[in-house]
Amino acid sequence: MHVGRLWGRGVEWDEVRALLAHEADTPMGQEQALTLEPATESGAIRQALTETREGRQALAEAGPPPWGALPDVRPSLERARVPEALLEGPELAALVPLIEAGSRLRAYGRGAAPVAPRLAVRFSSLPSLTPLHELLSRSLTPEGTLTDEASPRLRTIRRKIREQRAEIVKVLEALFHSRGAETTFQDRYVTLRHGRYVVPVRAEALPRLKGIVHDRSQSGATLFVEPERVVEMNNDLVQTVREEETECLRILQALTDEVRAALPELDTLVEGIGDLDLIFARAEMAEHMEATEPEIDAGRTIALTQARHPLLLAQSWKEPGRPVVPVDLHLDADRPLLLVTGPNAGGKTVALKTLGLLSLMAQAGCHLPVNEGSRLPVLSRLFAVIGDDQSVAENLSTFSAFVKQVREILEQVDDRSLVLLDELGAGTDPDEGAALAQAILEDLQSRGALVMATTHLEPLKAFASTHRGARNASVEFDGARLAPTFRLLYDRPGQSYALTIAARLGLHDRLIDRAHSHRSTQARNLQELLQRLDAEARQSADRAAEAQRRESQAAALLARAQKEIETAQAKAKEIVARAKAEAQALLADIKRKIAEEWERLKSEERSKRALEATRKRLAEAAPPAPPAPARTVVLTPSWRDKLRESVRMPEKTDVPDELMLIGKTTDEGRDLVEKYLDDAFLAGRRIVRLVHGKGTGALRKAVHELLAVHPLVESFRPGTPNEGGGGATVVELKVD
Repeated sequence: MHVGRLWGRGVEWDEVRALLAHEADTPMGQEQALTLEPATESGAIRQALTETREGRQALAEAGPPPWGALPDVRPSLERARVPEALLEGPELAALVPLIEAGSRLRAYGRGAAPVAPRLAVRFSSLPSLTPLHELLSRSLTPEGTLTDEASPRLRTIRRKIREQRAEIVKVLEALFHSRGAETTFQDRYVTLRHGRYVVPVRAEALPRLKGIVHDRSQSGATLFVEPERVVEMNNDLVQTVREEETECLRILQALTDEVRAALPELDTLVEGIGDLDLIFARAEMAEHMEATEPEIDAGRTIALTQARHPLLLAQSWKEPGRPVVPVDLHLDADRPLLLVTGPNAGGKTVALKTLGLLSLMAQAGCHLPVNEGSRLPVLSRLFAVIGDDQSVAENLSTFSAFVKQVREILEQVDDRSLVLLDELGAGTDPDEGAALAQAILEDLQSRGALVMATTHLEPLKAFASTHRGARNASVEFDGARLAPTFRLLYDRPGQSYALTIAARLGLHDRLIDRAHSHRSTQARNLQELLQRLDAEARQSADRAAEAQRRESQAAALLARAQKEIETAQAKAKEIVARAKAEAQALLADIKRKIAEEWERLKSEERSKRALEATRKRLAEAAPPAPPAPARTVVLTPSWRDKLRESVRMPEKTDVPDELMLIGKTTDEGRDLVEKYLDDAFLAGRRIVRLVHGKGTGALRKAVHELLAVHPLVESFRPGTPNEGGGGATVVELKVD
């Protein structure tokens, strides 16, 4: 969408984008938020709004995605595109957490798929880059230093360096125990100067020790000497260190080449993470604003109910005592011109900017701080002439600048444009200004544009009351308190209250009376009528607001009760299903034991002792008096094959090797782990991974307590850095 930010101060779109960027968690998402542009095609807009909705649902069900602390690797990737370029160790190491984030995010997407299917597809499309991850993790420390595992030659060279250093230090330390050491050495330690091992020698004792002086203390009393006997050894060490440096450069070049080969996948990963971060930033902002998803109108209707200015809303988070008064904004093809009048500081410009910002936000995929059912059309252009825009550089007055801007608008406006004009007709003679303003409005209407304008000019109020396609609105003002209410009232013009305000601010009564006498009788009658209408409208609005408040409270109570009922029903179904499963397993066990006893009775002698033994075994097989219901039926290893052969249990073949628990409560986590371990055991899994995250540690503690007593668990341990570290637990299951 073309946004007319160059005309006037605009609608503060940059500030909203900055607010959105604050919600992003990655450098890529923050940059996308700061450069976000509205879409102009209805399909793309609806898709973005749906993705924001799914992001909010995923936040509610699974918590925020596990982005982690991701560095901005894009400059390194750009350097890697240059043939023969060499990335430094820290640059290469920074790719490891990026690739690991891709793995975590894919797992998060699988967990969020039931409530966010579109986003799950986006998460699943993030490339894995496992070979590159293994290579970089093996070759580099997190700080970017090459490890001994980077190459066999590097391991050999470093072993040689360690041996050479140890031998040199051994020879030098032996000098400290030689005859005359007390008077020769200033102190007894071995140190390095310019890459060579030296010892501290008293300046006056230098003739007693042959060697090379590499440095001296600030006082000159101590000389750092390389004794003659280790010169060749130091030479050999320096040569080996150079070999190490050469090998390190070779390895870094090889790693850079691997990164260069993987650039398409890395680019996709970086861009995909940025796209998802932007979606979740929109979701987070929508949650903070208690926003709703707007409807996209196929025509040219704007119907925003209880709309709140997003920047004022964000400001109220810091200043809770500062309420944001909502306004209703309505425009359509039948009445595309809306003229808003009223006193200064009454909220006219805020209403103007609210409409502009919410239009841009909706087409950028953001949910809006409006009531359910609000809708907007798809716009191709938004023009805003807001505030005093005198051009000093062009030596233009306020009126001249206004005319210049309007001329540029009229050259580009079409039937998919929204035009916002602040203080229309101001800056020149009122009569001529009103006439010009009316002509501009009529021309904009003929071109099919939707227009919202503010003005103080009386002729324009009359124009909006009589012209087909125009509509009056006013910002409400409490004449008794001389304070605006910031509410927008439709189909009635507003008044300026200039004389009343001037009197309250201290102008002499004589001046106020003279000003009243200069006003025409018709103007006075109109003002008195508007004052009566203001008072009646305020009373009606107060009654409507109270009714709406009570209706909202009732709706909230009803929704809460409905949710509690649904939760109870779901819990009951879960308990019944679990009880059925336990009963079926227990019944199968009893039937098997009865069958075994029957076969034994047929083949054995029916003596009293044998019958007693049979009765005892059957009594043991029978269920005991019902205690509290067990959480689950655990299948021990010795039962697995028997179950497959007898209650016809199908063998599990689609059990994954990891379980995502992030965002789950401790009770949910225990239930999921119990079922997962049973399924994994039946599927023949030997090693599985439970991803519970770090968080407060409560979920990890609950998982470990369960694993410690579970009959299918052979052992368990925290994950290695490559396996998720403390945020994951690796479990070894028992075998038959």
